[in-house]
Amino acid sequence: MDFVQKINKLREQIQQIKEEIVWLDESPLSKEDFKARVVEWVERMSDHDPSMNSSLTWLRQPKAHVHSSKLLSISANVRVAAGTHPQVAPVQIALAPQLAWLFGEEIKQSLLAKVDAMDYVPGLPLSERPKRRQELLRNLRALEEKEEALICESEEAMVPVFRRVDADPAVVLGYDPESEMTERTRLVYASGAPLPVDPSASAAVRHAIGNSVASFLRS
Repeated sequence: MDFVQKINKLREQIQQIKEEIVWLDESPLSKEDFKARVVEWVERMSDHDPSMNSSLTWLRQPKAHVHSSKLLSISANVRVAAGTHPQVAPVQIALAPQLAWLFGEEIKQSLLAKVDAMDYVPGLPLSERPKRRQELLRNLRALEEKEEALICESEEAMVPVFRRVDADPAVVLGYDPESEMTERTRLVYASGAPLPVDPSASAAVRHAIGNSVASFLRS
């Protein structure tokens, strides 16, 4: 198997890991995490407006008048634009706090039943995602280091292989975030860029790319 074939095989594996990282970050919650979030929302809504409790307790006062109670009332400020033709801005009125305050348990059970009835492919539980992400990143780094080593070998064998446009600059430069970055003396080509033939041009390209990537990594 030649350099190109080996590198392409590694790139397929790299792409698979990157796709798994995207799925890990964006996949739907598990049913358990979904339900926990629903319960949290209902409980937050039921405690959203403390005035409802005070409006209820106000009715126990001897001098309280039923017709003046603000229990379950909804108010919203409407801004009217100035001018000869004023326009009324749209108003969004939320009933969730009042309904959750009155029927919190019923709403909770209804929503949880709807979650159970949903058919979808969930991702990993939220508690397991950080660990799995770190594992994928380590595997990705290892594959990219193998890819970079093969590219270096191909350069020495006069079989130049362009790097991926999304190649990790830290891997290309052999940069370890836990230690000081060291200078690389070999030439690094960017994908799609023409190979320099003039030695002075090569030195200039090496210097420019090295400085640019080093600044990027340290920013």
